Amino acid sequence: MSKLEQKKKQKREALLIAAFSLFTSKGIHETSIADIAAEAHMAKGTFYLYFKDKYDLRDKLIAEHAKNLFDKASLDLSKEELNTLEDKVIFIADHVINELNENKILLRFISKNLSWGVFHDMLVTGGEDDSGFTFYDGYCALLEQSARKFRNPELMLYMIVELINSTCHNVILMQEPVDLEELKLELYGVICDIIHRQEIETEWETS
Repeated sequence: MSKLEQKKKQKREALLIAAFSLFTSKGIHETSIADIAAEAHMAKGTFYLYFKDKYDLRDKLIAEHAKNLFDKASLDLSKEELNTLEDKVIFIADHVINELNENKILLRFISKNLSWGVFHDMLVTGGEDDSGFTFYDGYCALLEQSARKFRNPELMLYMIVELINSTCHNVILMQEPVDLEELKLELYGVICDIIHRQEIETEWETS
């Protein structure tokens, strides 16, 4: 990476850090682009070299934070010896939930701002590393390793992520209607049900 590219990356990162601090303390609607630029110690015009508007920046923030969560979970998964797809998906889910339980500010931010458009961008195009590898690529690799076929892998993942997002919010923040460990017992069973429901049975299984 050249010095110019490194400087651009540092400026972009500074804007992301500044925005996350302001979004989680003041709120997105109460935060202006001028506020973000000032917090990052740069001119307002510099903002537009990296993002279209503050909502574009918000979406990139969600994608990058989500990628970091899944990257950590995937790294720890690689150190485990788990055989089934269900066990691997639940391991990742448990890892992500525990991270969000430890970082409630991030939980509030992601839970409040996650949408289908942001989710799709995170899966397919957002949060790429230098090789162009996305989280969705890693997810598809898990499915291939299972040697099983599914009707709609993207929908299956979307339902699992939305289920985790919606159920964990109140439980982690307010311990309602149950505590986190009790929720996990039910949640992971439902995740397995989603996977089973999406699976396409092969001819030899149905014969």
